[in-house]
Amino acid sequence: MKDKNKLEQRSTVYDVAALAGVSPSTVSRFMNQTTYVSDAKRKQIQAAMVELGYKPGQQTGASASSRTMTIGVLVQHPDSPFYSSILRGIEEVLLAQGYSHIIVTGHWNSEEEMESMQLLLSRSVDGIIIVTGGLADEQIVEFSKKRPIVALGRDLEAARLRSIKIENSVGAYMATNHLIQLGHREIVHIRGAEGHPDAQQRYNGYCQAMEHAGLPVKMQLVEQGDFSEQGGFEAVQRLLANKRQFSAIFAANDLTAHGAMLALYKANRPVPERVSVIGFDDVPGSAFFIPPLTTVRQPIFDTGYAAALTILDMLNGGASNNFRIPPVELVKRETTQVHTL
Repeated sequence: MKDKNKLEQRSTVYDVAALAGVSPSTVSRFMNQTTYVSDAKRKQIQAAMVELGYKPGQQTGASASSRTMTIGVLVQHPDSPFYSSILRGIEEVLLAQGYSHIIVTGHWNSEEEMESMQLLLSRSVDGIIIVTGGLADEQIVEFSKKRPIVALGRDLEAARLRSIKIENSVGAYMATNHLIQLGHREIVHIRGAEGHPDAQQRYNGYCQAMEHAGLPVKMQLVEQGDFSEQGGFEAVQRLLANKRQFSAIFAANDLTAHGAMLALYKANRPVPERVSVIGFDDVPGSAFFIPPLTTVRQPIFDTGYAAALTILDMLNGGASNNFRIPPVELVKRETTQVHTL
């Protein structure tokens, strides 16, 4: 009986998934009844739950009795398609485990991010998920001494800190190399928010692809953006006003690419006939843009899902991050073509 009680206390949604031979998301869908789960998988999940003594929302660990069953989530702009997809992944896991979440924003302002983190601490959340932002690594490490933290897009590790890396450099290399393979040589890069790790890593990938192809990185073709449509729009306006010559643009994210394409449209430079454009993220609207945007797809929903699994695993005494996300991939649509001029 003692061993059975010990097993029950340590059971989690991913234990159920492993025993049932299904994915954690399938277990979540079964418990939430959000989508159809086949009878065969339903029986496998139910049998695994019985064997493990698993109950949705169960609390485990030494401090279970003092938990608030809430997780804090720091994002920058919750209304953006990127953050919306991340949040959907987080929500699917937390709801299945009986947790709620408190969302706070940073708006790419480090002072506001600090205030938001202090707010989460004052609300006694059990753990915190940081979805990008401008907080310094040292600040995140300090906050992790007060609450368990999962930080997305970082490469950090501490006693109560886990990170989930995003293949920013790899994806940026793929995007830039795609343009090079199409014959483009004068390639603009519109950077993301200044000082942001994702932005720096994507710039690094752009530089690496150019250098490996024997092409110079021309700083007059590198424009500062801020991951927003307005930032992309204004960056292209500056390029045109300064009479820069270019045939392609690699934008730091899809929203930047959307803004860049509008500026090109207004300047009568059709995409892709005059200028090829590629983004990064593959947010849902990019496939329905006119023309549909070529981009690098990162697994946004899966990243949020993995972040939530990781924070709950930490609360349950887990010592490592075993939740992997799919790799980035190039999605060819209609905004890039062979350079013929």
